Amino acid sequence: MPRSTQRQTPTHPDGRPMKITFGEMRAMGLRGVLVYCHCGHEVALRADRWPDDVRLSDIEPRFVCAGCGNRGADVRPDFESGRPPQFAK
Repeated sequence: MPRSTQRQTPTHPDGRPMKITFGEMRAMGLRGVLVYCHCGHEVALRADRWPDDVRLSDIEPRFVCAGCGNRGADVRPDFESGRPPQFAK
């Protein structure tokens, strides 16, 4: 019987996909995250404040956009290469 080619992505109870942990991100040599609001605002942050066992998706519901006031965001590793990142203070 042929095996399914679809990968099962683990999800949070609310249906959001589980992302990598900060520890896994740091193991790849990445030190910052990009936070995107659904309205289009974005900010780069240092990832030092979060412990290794926390997933990027765990912190997404905690963000409140300074532009529109909406809660929730998309948090992704900052893969920018070739130039130093511009971090928010």
